Amino acid sequence: MSAQSPIPRLSLRGLKEKKPRDYIVRFAFGAAISLIGALISLKYLLFGGMFLAFPAILPASLTLVERDAGRKEAAIDAEGAIIGACGLLAFALVAAFGIKPLGAFTALVLAALAWLLAAVAIYAAVMAWRATTRKPGTAAPG
Repeated sequence: MSAQSPIPRLSLRGLKEKKPRDYIVRFAFGAAISLIGALISLKYLLFGGMFLAFPAILPASLTLVERDAGRKEAAIDAEGAIIGACGLLAFALVAAFGIKPLGAFTALVLAALAWLLAAVAIYAAVMAWRATTRKPGTAAPG
């Protein structure tokens, strides 16, 4: 995300700048977290899905972002993950309560729309709140 604009943008340039070690760290973190989640699910079925839903590479990604771009940029990425997780909650609720009465395809399409709407609405609300709470004469956060 650019410091000048709250609108996210995609830059493939960042992929070329990463070292193979960075990808290995992300893979190792993701694999370790997924393995721990799978082992928990073998013993406690009720909690297994919750741990497997954890964004496995988030800790590694935030660590690498902080190292390369600083703590502020890592905090912005963490906020984005929280917003995405809120959208995922909307997805899960619509899917959980919609699959039986609506059928899988319809419920999953509606769940995807719920995720998108929730994530965009929360993002817009956060940006609006920041705009209204910013002190006059200060730069835009982010």
